[in-house]
Amino acid sequence: MNILVQFLYRCLVMFVFFLSGTSYAEQVDESILDSIAQRPLVIGVSEWAPYMGYDLPEQGFVVEVLKKAMDRAGIKVEAKAIPWSRVLKETYDGKVDLVPGLWYQAERAEKIAYGAVLGENRLVFISLKEGKRRVNSIRDLENLYVGVAQDYAYPKSFAEATHFKRDVSKDLETILRKLEDGRVDAALADELVARYTANKLFPNLNMFSYGTEAIEVKKLYIGISRKTPEYKLILELIDTQLRAMKTDGTYRNLLIKHGLQDQDSS
Repeated sequence: MNILVQFLYRCLVMFVFFLSGTSYAEQVDESILDSIAQRPLVIGVSEWAPYMGYDLPEQGFVVEVLKKAMDRAGIKVEAKAIPWSRVLKETYDGKVDLVPGLWYQAERAEKIAYGAVLGENRLVFISLKEGKRRVNSIRDLENLYVGVAQDYAYPKSFAEATHFKRDVSKDLETILRKLEDGRVDAALADELVARYTANKLFPNLNMFSYGTEAIEVKKLYIGISRKTPEYKLILELIDTQLRAMKTDGTYRNLLIKHGLQDQDSS
């Protein structure tokens, strides 16, 4: 990075903090700003289509939003494909800097700092249309086998319930295959993710029923490792750019691009 670019970047950072009304930038010296601008931060990308995925356009909606915000902030990034079962551990250890789409959990907050909200997930129960029982609420799970994903932060009301049995799998694809062949009776997942995954696994079959009652609507956050140097400053820079993207229409355009919002939706 040449001297002129470094100078312009520092000016941009100071201006961003001035507009946001924070004083944190006053505590940051030039060498720290230069370090943030030059060091690529690692984004851990797992399979969670259509929000993120190795083979999705721009690796999915949340990844593209985060990369654009960081580019605007002058922060270099490197996206790496990492299975979900390893993402959290590598973020805790500092091998991964950022997780682009994370539910809040108090235990995680000890090692991961949470930033801006990227979107929301509507959690519903999924069952077979031709199955023995349609499932819309936790009350409907009596004596059923329910497929759950390893290391997912499920709602407390579901996690603490004891009137059904849990069958743990590594991912949603495995759970839906088990649901299709009768090894589990139901699953709990984000509706949009489940519909996308089901259509990929069983094209045009339309075999699943999706609950009409949302068990929980969960916010989807940016997470950053607390071992990442200057993680607080990085989150503030990203948050400021995300607010600007929502104001200037960039965020909405990305929702439409990735099929998460209709063109004519407000």
